[in-house]
Amino acid sequence: MAGTRIAEELAAPLGAVDTGHLVFARGAAHLAIRVDGSMEDLYRARFEGKAPEVRVEGGTVTVKYRPSLHPPRGEITLTGRIPWSITARFGMSDIVADLEDLELRSWEVSAGASKIQARLPRPKDAVRIRIGAGASHVQLIRPAGVPVRVHIGGGASKLAIDDFRGSGKIDWRSPDYDQLEGRYDIEVGAGASNLTVRT
Repeated sequence: MAGTRIAEELAAPLGAVDTGHLVFARGAAHLAIRVDGSMEDLYRARFEGKAPEVRVEGGTVTVKYRPSLHPPRGEITLTGRIPWSITARFGMSDIVADLEDLELRSWEVSAGASKIQARLPRPKDAVRIRIGAGASHVQLIRPAGVPVRVHIGGGASKLAIDDFRGSGKIDWRSPDYDQLEGRYDIEVGAGASNLTVRT
């Protein structure tokens, strides 16, 4: 049938890998990121149409989108059996990430984050999240009782951190931030707008 897009599926076995690193070498777009706590593959991915190039080396899964005005919609599922770090170079847009069943070590988005909604897991230690300048329409949802520090560079607008509302340069922390080991340290570059951090 004309116009039908064939879905492309990818996977790699977990093997003896004990830590994972998901790297987006050219950013990511139109993507859902999920976790399967019992999955014996390192990752599984499904894309509508031509999949990005995916390279696996040890526990590092590198996703490289092909140059395109319309990146394919996709879904990546990570095994929840090992801890993960996530790195996105050149930004992320239109991302839904349900990471509640993941042990997240860190998450870094170099620049250009927009339309991101992420459910974060309950951390065992201090977990860093770094988002570059110009982030917009980003919502980070953490479990109840998990303290957070949010540092945002100048020029920010429409910020909501729990019950706090503000703009400009922000350095806000939960009252119990220094008392608990399991916490989030979130740093966002200048010019952020419509940023929400809540439980």
